[in-house]
Amino acid sequence: MAVLFVDFPNVNAVNSTESVFSKHIPGAENYLETMSSGKLDLQFEPLHKWLRMSGELESYDQFAWSSGENQARFMQEAVDLADPDFDFSEIDSVVVIADEKALSFPSIVAISPDAVISGLLPADGNVITNGVLRGTDDFTAYGDFPAEVISHEMSHTMGLPDTYEIGTGSAAEQHQHVGNFGIMGLIVPHTGGSLLGSLDPLKGNEMLAWHRWQLGWIEDSEVFCATSSTTSIEVGPLTKNLGSRMLVMPVDSSRVLVAENRAIDGYDQNLLTGGILVYSVDVRIAPGKAPIRVQGDYSGDWPDSSVLLQPGEKITVTGYELSLIHI
Repeated sequence: MAVLFVDFPNVNAVNSTESVFSKHIPGAENYLETMSSGKLDLQFEPLHKWLRMSGELESYDQFAWSSGENQARFMQEAVDLADPDFDFSEIDSVVVIADEKALSFPSIVAISPDAVISGLLPADGNVITNGVLRGTDDFTAYGDFPAEVISHEMSHTMGLPDTYEIGTGSAAEQHQHVGNFGIMGLIVPHTGGSLLGSLDPLKGNEMLAWHRWQLGWIEDSEVFCATSSTTSIEVGPLTKNLGSRMLVMPVDSSRVLVAENRAIDGYDQNLLTGGILVYSVDVRIAPGKAPIRVQGDYSGDWPDSSVLLQPGEKITVTGYELSLIHI
């Protein structure tokens, strides 16, 4: 994966590309490889020079970009600028990072054949079909967490959708269905499941078991498919490769219930309490409209550790009762 750094004629970078790389990439690499249980081996190849875009910053204002064509065109220009100094012939994907001072350049997007934004980036006889364009809104909203932003966007290139609800009003409404859990929603969990809570990337950022199963990072042998006659099953911690890592209960031809054991470990190590996360998945619901919905009561604006099922507690969803005997 190529990593390119761009600035503009009227916004010149002052930080080294090495420092920008170290803030963004190693943390993202570690996160995704850890979530894959070693099945994913990412190789990042940075070009350590600032590439000067042809237009001034304002000419790339993405608020005026109505489709993905301009984002892909921007990335193509970055690839073309890098091409004399970089061999793209065996590159599968590209990350383009804009200078952090380009504050009117807001968009963070991913392109892939199956994403909302698609495009082809030809170079050196190769056609790159996946990439991430990282603008500057993560410096304002997620200034201390650029690696989490890159992890989220790279997960899009692998086929994962956002889990927040697009097009709703408040942040609480957008995140009411999944909240702090998994990196495809909030990106960085909020303490207490509150809009005003401090940001903590270790309070629920373990990738959902459902998403890992889709990516092949949880094997079929690690999935217990329950039936209405199932009496009990032991589900091991999501962070460990020990026996069953998720329970799936088919509800009908398009809906399932999923239960996974969120232990205080890994990217969940700062959870206030561990427990069983229960959520529904409805494949009839389009991405961006909350096909995944965490079940149970919570104390904040959206689901956090307070929603996790504790020993002795039970929850009934679509006529099925799930109870936790012990952890």
